[in-house]
Amino acid sequence: MPHPAAPASGKLPFVVWLLAAGTLLMGTTEFVIAGILPDIAPDLGASVSHAGLLITAFAVGMIVGGPTMALATLRLPQRLTPVLALAVFAAGHIVAALTASFTVVLAARFVTALATGASRCPCAARSGRCGRADCGWRWPPPS
Repeated sequence: MPHPAAPASGKLPFVVWLLAAGTLLMGTTEFVIAGILPDIAPDLGASVSHAGLLITAFAVGMIVGGPTMALATLRLPQRLTPVLALAVFAAGHIVAALTASFTVVLAARFVTALATGASRCPCAARSGRCGRADCGWRWPPPS
């Protein structure tokens, strides 16, 4: 007998896949920079050790972003918080990709880390409930 909280079809709702993809992208951006640091440091006009601040900026943004963004988005609708976080995350990466300034990339890394911290808790909490009929997420949203 299937678990009562599981979807009737046995398939995960589309929103769970979206949340998983966002979490994968945010987790990847957190760590991939370490592997490509020697390649991007010259492009930014910085030494490898100085470019290592890009990792530090992201770490500080995650430390600050989780609790701060949780408080800042407390009054926003639960569905809006991860969507806004993913939008800020994407915008930060677009800015970082289009610039050759180390300072701008550093700031973009910090902002994307804030967005990552803002999305982690709502996404984790929401994905745990998305197997139930009362999860509140529908794609496409009901009109």
